[in-house]
Amino acid sequence: MTAPAIATSQDSAEPADLDTLVGALRARIDDLDLLVLDQLHERRLLSQRIQAARVASGGVRVELSREREILDVYARAMGSDGIAMATAVLRTCRGPL
Repeated sequence: MTAPAIATSQDSAEPADLDTLVGALRARIDDLDLLVLDQLHERRLLSQRIQAARVASGGVRVELSREREILDVYARAMGSDGIAMATAVLRTCRGPL
């Protein structure tokens, strides 16, 4: 899929052009949201498989040191917002503790 041309905040736009621009940008956001959701679905399936394998071998369902690594990656990439995002991703993919 090819993204539409995107104007920068420095571009001036007439109201009709603004509506077109905003519509195109929102459509791209919608596309990205679908991709994110698809990736989260796959991540959740992988997490469930890991948990099942760990429990089946007598281990614990959740490895907190691994979760800490994931929190750190998100924090480095996005700051404090990354921690909140990683927490939501982990909870969604692994289920409640």
